[in-house]
Parts: sequence; C-alpha cells; structure tokens
Amino acid sequence: MLGLRIWGLILVALVWGDKSYANSYHAMDQEVQISVRGPASELNPNADPNATARISQILDDKTLKATSTSKDWRIGETVSVQAQKKGVGVIGFLEIIGVSNNEDGSYEITAELLRQSRLHLLQVGDEISHIDLSSDNEKYKGTTDLLVKTRGKDISSKYKALFTQGVSVGETAETLWQNEYLITWYGQVSYGLTDRLSVNTILLADVGGAPNAAAKYRVYQSDSNIFSLGTNVAYVPKDASTTLNFTIFWDSVSSESVISHTLFTVAAMSFASAEDITAVKSLGTTSFQTGYEFILDNWDRVLLGPSYNFETKALGGYLTYVKIWDRFHFSLSVNSTDVSSFKISPVDGYFFLFDAYWRF
Repeated sequence: MLGLRIWGLILVALVWGDKSYANSYHAMDQEVQISVRGPASELNPNADPNATARISQILDDKTLKATSTSKDWRIGETVSVQAQKKGVGVIGFLEIIGVSNNEDGSYEITAELLRQSRLHLLQVGDEISHIDLSSDNEKYKGTTDLLVKTRGKDISSKYKALFTQGVSVGETAETLWQNEYLITWYGQVSYGLTDRLSVNTILLADVGGAPNAAAKYRVYQSDSNIFSLGTNVAYVPKDASTTLNFTIFWDSVSSESVISHTLFTVAAMSFASAEDITAVKSLGTTSFQTGYEFILDNWDRVLLGPSYNFETKALGGYLTYVKIWDRFHFSLSVNSTDVSSFKISPVDGYFFLFDAYWRF
C-alpha cells in the first residue's frame, strides 16, 4: 500500500505541482573493446530452426568454414555460434559470405566473424545455428556482447539495451528505435521519431492541466559508449510556473555483464516546492547520478547506484530488480532521497516503488 501511496503522490505532483523525474550515471572502463552493435540485423525469418552446421576450419583471424547437411543458409545472414562445451551457450556471431554444395550432398559454409565473446574463443567443432531472438532462448545467456543495437523485426525486449531504468531511477542514454513505443502503467508514452530521437509525455498530467513534454537525442555512439542530450519541460498549475531541465546522459560498457549509466541534469527553470520532489529527477532540481546495470544470465537486470541533489545537498541512491518478458517489464525498487535519514519518506528518506511498462 505504501508503494501505491507514493505513486499517487508522484502523479498528483505532476498535476498539482508536487513531484519530478529520474535518470542515471557512471564511469568509463579503459579496457572496453567490446562491441554492442546489433548482431541480429539480418535474420532469416523462414529458416529451419533445427538446421545446424559445425565449424570445420578456421582460415584466418576473421574467416572460417563450416559443414552442414542442410541447405537452409543464405548469404548475408547473421548466425550464432554455440560453444561445444556444455553450459557455455552462444559465444559469437558470424555473417555468411558463401554457401557451396559438396559432392557428398553436404554443404560448405564460409562465414566471417562479426562478434566474439572476450571469454571464449571460437573452435573447430563449435555449432552454428540460425538466430531466433523473438522470445526467450536458453542458449542466449545475458551479456553485453549479445545486446541487439540495430533495429530489427520481432526482437524480444530481453535482448535490447534499456531505454529507461524506471520512474524512480530515470532514463539511460539509449533511444528507442524508429516507430517504437514504450508505454508505462501510469500513462507516460515514449515514441521513437528516429533511431536517434525519442520524445515522451505523461498523458495523465496533460489531461489534468499540467502539460509536459520531453525529448532525448543520441549525439554520439561508439562500440562501448553512448552520449545523449535530453530536455524536459512541464507546467506546474499549483505555482503557475514552468520547469525546464537539460540533461546529459552517458552509458558505458564496463564489462561483459555490466553497463554504467551517468546522468547530470540541470534545472534552468524551477518552482517553489521543487526541493520536496527530488524523488523524481529532471523536474525543477539539479542532480548528478551514477549507477550500474548488471545483466543476469536470464537477461533480467539489477540496477544500483548513488545520486546527489544540489538543491537539498543530500546523497541518495537506489537498488532495483527488473524482470523482462518479450514486451513487458516489471521492476521493484528501494530508493532514498537522503541515505542519512532513516525514515520512510519520499522527500527526505527511503521509499519503495514498483514500475511496469510495455515496449513494442
């Protein structure tokens, strides 16, 4: 019941001037060399899911050959490589660059390496198979190596980078894919105008007399870092004033299972009671937040990190567990606006929240 009361306070604040938004931070690991580009941008929708091939020869540092009894392979298709060692799962992705028919009726596949795990090398005998990322697949263990960054059809949200960490934590530097939607249970709708630009608004607040809008633009993306700029504007009827925040987002791949998130938001325009609403960042106050996203084997996420608010001069933080299905996300979190205040309060203490949203 306490979580529902907190949610009620946040929604009322958007209508009557009493709540704000959330986001994230952390640092760059110097060793980062891994790519988080989408390995599944060229899938074969009509492929036989049981078709496999075995690596028979490694030609050089990027090219190999494999043999298969199936002809169900096409040039340009991206396929996965599963380690022959039991329990390891998928360790890389290949692009097929040639298919030929052998005299004995088998097929020889020539493929080029796209991406490989930093922990496991491709070997003769490893299994090649078609990629199916439309739903849960036990072969695909959670890792930053397998995140899909390139737009594709029927990709499960499990394998996508997080666009948001929830209302109590905030957004990441990621943007939605073009024409992709994210809808929360409390009425926030986000939409990908392009792959680089996402916009959103909270419909409940719009209807209640507190119009609001936000946008996030991905400025730069490399193999291991993403920088984005965001802005958030909202009208507060209670004070007859408008808030305006500008935000810098930075995501950095730190290891095979960890992504760090950094958020720095500056309030260009605020309102009188903004300091009472630090539980929701990017709404009238200036704050700095760092955090880590841990990707579990089943692709669920654990999020944790500290945040500092410059208006209240208080150190806060969060710990969140995110359960992800193919489209639906559900999270539970414990949050603090002031870690030194040991009381239940969204203003200057600890509070619990749940969040739920659909991405499609």
